[in-house]
Amino acid sequence: MARSEAGPQIGGAWRVWDRWDTGHYVTLALHGYNPSTENPAFFPLYPLLMRILEPVLPGGMLSAGLIISWICCIAALTVIHRLVEDLFDTDTAQRTALVLIAFPFGWYLCAAYPTSLFIALSVASLYCMRRGHWWLAGMWAGFASGARQAGVLLAVAFVIEYLRQRDWDPLKTRWNAAAIGLVPTGLIAFMLYSWHLFGDPLKFVHIQSYWGRSTTWPWTGVVNTIKQIIDASKDGAIFQPVVVLDMIDLLSVPFILTLLVLSVVGPWRLGQQCWYLIASATATYLAVLVSPIGLGLPPLHGVPRYALEILPAFLVLARITANRTLERLYLLPALGLQGALVLIFFFDIWLS
Repeated sequence: MARSEAGPQIGGAWRVWDRWDTGHYVTLALHGYNPSTENPAFFPLYPLLMRILEPVLPGGMLSAGLIISWICCIAALTVIHRLVEDLFDTDTAQRTALVLIAFPFGWYLCAAYPTSLFIALSVASLYCMRRGHWWLAGMWAGFASGARQAGVLLAVAFVIEYLRQRDWDPLKTRWNAAAIGLVPTGLIAFMLYSWHLFGDPLKFVHIQSYWGRSTTWPWTGVVNTIKQIIDASKDGAIFQPVVVLDMIDLLSVPFILTLLVLSVVGPWRLGQQCWYLIASATATYLAVLVSPIGLGLPPLHGVPRYALEILPAFLVLARITANRTLERLYLLPALGLQGALVLIFFFDIWLS
């Protein structure tokens, strides 16, 4: 009888998660920024946490990144539950967390990416705004802007919620409004570091040309994706990977935009208490759409992952799925597609 081979060791099991941008964060955590590569495009807070915590966490740097993401995923879902419960009720809070984690790209919350970290910090800031804890709100937003550039857009939420709580009267502004100055501190710190290291405080912007990114109209990426699908399908191979993945990217855009529209009109609108969430989320999503990928690469790759940050969309979806039939119509295909996408990611096919 032939002797069976031993399976992979536990340490080797982590390696299936070492895909695409994960490698950049691991490299940053191990070696720091290198001006001769594209890694100055990646913000520092997540790899910095990996570097700090790796000595006390089991495994190597990759496992440290995964453990941080898992902890941040739990934190993000917890603070989302607290915020939505405060805005609406417990049932809506539970469903919001459920529809978010069930979203086809929800597994990125557990990958070695800064997604769950950014969401946890952003929603913590939004929750503190809701409770009127302005200095804490500014602090969490400052950390968020060190994880992703989009964190600075929490300033939009800060202004709207601050004024709403003062009946939209600027004359009721108090000294704690100065906490908004904390919002961009993470971004400013990274700019100063980039200036010192590269002689260019906007290196993280200029390096985007590596992927052919440039600021354009919000619909340009959608149009280019449609063109790419048509060109790739001319030989009749409509189910080839690039077409299927482009279709997933493309369909995510009207899905999220429709939910954002429904957050302000229709039976599931969220109300004035959520205006600050809607405004900052809309600004965040538009910031993603105006910078599609170029150079013949999939223009909207990454957009479905960033959709996880659009909290009002999932809040509306939670209200819609209060109907059990609609809940099943969302959860069953969403979870099925999520399973397929995880396998695709593990097989090293570029998703985001």
